[in-house]
Amino acid sequence: MIYILGRVKQISKSSENLIYIAFISVFLHFVVTGIVLFTVGIALLSRKETAKQCFSFKGKGWFIAFCVYTAWVAIYYRNLIGFFCSIGFFFIIVISYYVRANVTERVYNRCLDICCYAAIPLSVATVIENLLNNNIPGYTCKLWFFNENYFCSILAAIVIICAYNATSHKGPVLKYYVCAAAAGVAMYLGQSMFAFVEVFVGICVVLILKKKHTFLSILLLATVVCMFILLAVPDIFPRLSEINITSQRRIRIWNEAMPFIKENPLFGRGFLSFYQYAGQNPSLYQTTHTHNFAIESLISFGIIGTIILLLFLWSYYRQVMECKELLRSNVATTLVLTISTAVLVHTMTDLTLLWIQTGLLYALILGGIGIDEDTLNKRIIACAALGGRSDRKEE
Repeated sequence: MIYILGRVKQISKSSENLIYIAFISVFLHFVVTGIVLFTVGIALLSRKETAKQCFSFKGKGWFIAFCVYTAWVAIYYRNLIGFFCSIGFFFIIVISYYVRANVTERVYNRCLDICCYAAIPLSVATVIENLLNNNIPGYTCKLWFFNENYFCSILAAIVIICAYNATSHKGPVLKYYVCAAAAGVAMYLGQSMFAFVEVFVGICVVLILKKKHTFLSILLLATVVCMFILLAVPDIFPRLSEINITSQRRIRIWNEAMPFIKENPLFGRGFLSFYQYAGQNPSLYQTTHTHNFAIESLISFGIIGTIILLLFLWSYYRQVMECKELLRSNVATTLVLTISTAVLVHTMTDLTLLWIQTGLLYALILGGIGIDEDTLNKRIIACAALGGRSDRKEE
């Protein structure tokens, strides 16, 4: 472990390599992702220079306060898994901050391409997994992503990135169509219905922000056609027949969670509180979380923790909106807003972002806002310098 940490420290001297490693780790086995997450996080914090970069942004105070708060509450209520989730969240944001401080347009675009190209091997592996298990009724593919919902959320993000790259004229668009199709095949075999909703919302937002109204119209028309086909031939998507069962499960979980919010409304019990409650009450539906962002925040973090979390998110998205309003063209802002909207919609029925692979991928993408922040800061400095020269001429 000490040797690995030492090697990562050497690699961390090249921010480009470290960012590539972080992105690639998302598509490997979740154990590997976890090892990379903690090893890279510790390596970054152990060097004074990189540690300073990781805590150089507005809102860092809310971030630290949230991590300390949730960790302390989890320890107080003996929520061990919640405590480790707080640590994992801490390292995810640390790495995201590092990306935000160091990523360049060239590196970010390459990382997005890595995400797109990852769809090919993932799709091939999914087809193989499906062939090996096609004798099992109702089997859904998940590869090495713990469950099919996490897997399909990763694939949904890939499709959205492909749509973003294709509409941004970043090289030949055919490769992005191929990658998106490959991811779509894997998503179909993963059979996560809500992941398709995430993709639909994400692509719609991309087309709206990019002002591709013709493509948006085609997408909406194609969606209507697909819905009619599914209604006529529901066997095409086997999980569609279970939508009533799935919805009833969600409603049951939400109803069962409400009394526990009232039990500890101020503080919660830390990350994954419902999982702890379910473990203590066999009559409850056994699941890790409440499948809804608002309910999960209140039951896990309480009113106080939820407010801290929202202030942290507000400090970040305020910077995003400044870049959106003040820059004519951007590198990452449009993608950040797109992926954020798609994930937000998905969190109404599931919380797939509460996982090291999905959480790290989203955080890495959001870290790209540092490119546009840097561009905006340079323009502000240039405008200020020009203003100073004008004042001197007038004198």
